[in-house]
Amino acid sequence: MTKTRAFFKKHFLTRPFDFNMGKISFEMIAKSPSHTKKRRDETVQQYVRRLTHLYFSEKNIDEIDNLYHCRNLSVLYLYDNNISKIKNLGFASNLTHLYLQKNEITKIEGLDKLRRLTKLYLGSNSITVVEGLENLENLQELHIEKQNLPPGEKLLFEPRSLQALSKSLCVLNISENNIDSMEELKCLKSMTQFYSENNCLTDMKELSKVLAVWSSLRRLELTGNPLCNKKKYRDRVIVMSKSMVTLDGKEINETAKRFLLNWKASRDARRQQRRQFHFLEGGTSSNLVSESSKAFSSIPSLPLIQGLVNPSNDNVIGIPHSDALPRGTRPLAAIMQTRVPNSTLVNMKPVQDVSQSRFPSIFAPARPIMSEGNWESDSDIHSGPPLPLQT
Repeated sequence: MTKTRAFFKKHFLTRPFDFNMGKISFEMIAKSPSHTKKRRDETVQQYVRRLTHLYFSEKNIDEIDNLYHCRNLSVLYLYDNNISKIKNLGFASNLTHLYLQKNEITKIEGLDKLRRLTKLYLGSNSITVVEGLENLENLQELHIEKQNLPPGEKLLFEPRSLQALSKSLCVLNISENNIDSMEELKCLKSMTQFYSENNCLTDMKELSKVLAVWSSLRRLELTGNPLCNKKKYRDRVIVMSKSMVTLDGKEINETAKRFLLNWKASRDARRQQRRQFHFLEGGTSSNLVSESSKAFSSIPSLPLIQGLVNPSNDNVIGIPHSDALPRGTRPLAAIMQTRVPNSTLVNMKPVQDVSQSRFPSIFAPARPIMSEGNWESDSDIHSGPPLPLQT
């Protein structure tokens, strides 16, 4: 339909400048509608030299030419024509806005001298690679959506051009270009508006990494991508950016956003705590335990002093027994017998437990308990030696 309309305009329109076979003539420039008004005392050449805006949209133009007369040109409208190549713009050092969408351009070129260019519109062409932008260090907006790509191919980005735009580019529209990754766009740190609708984005983790770098992002449009079908997609994307105010054409409620951000902070804190716990419980803590065990096993234990040990249960009086505590392998008496044979500690008698001499019945051996099967009557239960009275 577009080619048919272009053919019709090219061969059947009867405007005076349509007979120039798609080229821009000096007469076209002079007659072009503009905000600049011609003065009575100036020539056509002087008037054309003062022009800042030119409107050549839908004029059946297939070649950019004869614009060198417009030295003060700042805005040029050339959209919806038949232009196949960007050329003859080296004179336009003051150009800030260039509209070339809906043409037949296949390659970005001829823009090296446009160092003041801030907005570039190249949507609906046949461009396959974003390139040729190395010198456009002041470019703030790039619109390159809906390219007529070969089947199965996606729009590619030249690293040098992306690096040149890393500090200046604020608005990027790459919708409907089969884009399946945003990783290479992470260098565009000044991004405020990003449009990537109807593409092939699927990775939420990659999106999170990119949005973490785009700290000034205000608007994000991702409608039509596979990742939009993921569970809690909107909530998950909102918490990825603290600066974002619009997502997929809908304004983000500030209260809901604050709630989600607080929830995310709490969740991250819990995850960090669990990671630290597992880290200590896993390799590090086991290493520490094994090293501590080795250290404790290498420390010599104190010998047991005869007389302070209960011979019945081999426990130190007043200190609960612990099987984990290391014990000495050589009694103190043997050591003293060897080193100090006449010491009083060698001939010391064991200290008798006073409680055993005062309450002998309590420490008597336990009476065996009869099995339940032999308890036929109360007399059987009470038979046997009488229980001692406790005084």
